[in-house]
Amino acid sequence: MSKRPPRNGETIAKKQNTLLVDGNALFKRAFLGAKGLYNTEGIHIGGVYQFLTLLRKILNEDLYHRVYVFWDGNLSGKLRYDIYKPYKSNRNKDYINGTHPIDESELLQRKMVWDYLNEMYIRQLQNEIIEGDDFIATYCLLKKPTETITIITSDRDMCQLINEKIRIYFIDLKQYVDAYNYSSYFCHHHDNSVLIKTIAGDNSDMIKGIKGVKEKTLLKLFPILKERKVTLDEIIISAKEQQTERITNKKQPLKSLHNLINCITDGEQGKDIYSINERLVNLKKPMLTHESLNELNELIDGTFEASGRELKNVYRMMKEDGLDKEIGEIRYPDYLVPFKKLIDREII
Repeated sequence: MSKRPPRNGETIAKKQNTLLVDGNALFKRAFLGAKGLYNTEGIHIGGVYQFLTLLRKILNEDLYHRVYVFWDGNLSGKLRYDIYKPYKSNRNKDYINGTHPIDESELLQRKMVWDYLNEMYIRQLQNEIIEGDDFIATYCLLKKPTETITIITSDRDMCQLINEKIRIYFIDLKQYVDAYNYSSYFCHHHDNSVLIKTIAGDNSDMIKGIKGVKEKTLLKLFPILKERKVTLDEIIISAKEQQTERITNKKQPLKSLHNLINCITDGEQGKDIYSINERLVNLKKPMLTHESLNELNELIDGTFEASGRELKNVYRMMKEDGLDKEIGEIRYPDYLVPFKKLIDREII
């Protein structure tokens, strides 16, 4: 059945399918996955080739009207560091002196990726102290009612953004995860991902949790976490009830329950652990500056300057960088078809 035309001056909102890319996660996967790929001049180009190829694969699998790639700034995480000094202390960033480790090959290839994406009308954003996660989360909060979103990442923190209109393609799983199949991949309800990290912490980001309480312990003590959204107050009340029941039945009180009730942690958060951790991990309350929020709004609402942007420029860049050798028998037009379709939709 064909759609009826608008009546009495009404307008029908267009549906939009948007792809949000965690640039650092995709590039890291690409860079490490093709360490042995060099051009004839001995320059490593594996990260560039794999990044474009992985993105091409995703673009081939669905129709996307717009694509945004968000990158971590050189000192990203600074806003969380200001709240909790051990935050990502394993990343060797010096927030006080404004220095960070640089791999020259990685830096060069990231610049190359940026140039390719820019030429192909793919919107990108990087701010010195902002994490790409926060840009992605903010975009999701600002999404249009008729917009559906796919996020490309390997970061489990993004699970909290999943709903009926937002899904995630996990690079490491090579699978799309949404609100309907989430339980096939994870052992808790997707609405509880923030709560679990608030209590258990996050080793990858050096966020300490309640002493002796990890996700596995939480799920064993509070199986309701698997079934529906649960609040911290519910967990604390249940912990007290379980501990009281154990004492009543003359069983040994559980140290994990005691620590959970009394906010015992090895971290410097102390008794404020729940409020601090929730602030650190909750992407529904993203950390942006005024400047970075303005940059994001300009990126969303702005248009690309078409002058000078052509696919033949991409062909030339690929030849200069030696990517043409890796494309091999696949002709440039075939390889770039998914990107060309995106460009065509962008400039209409």
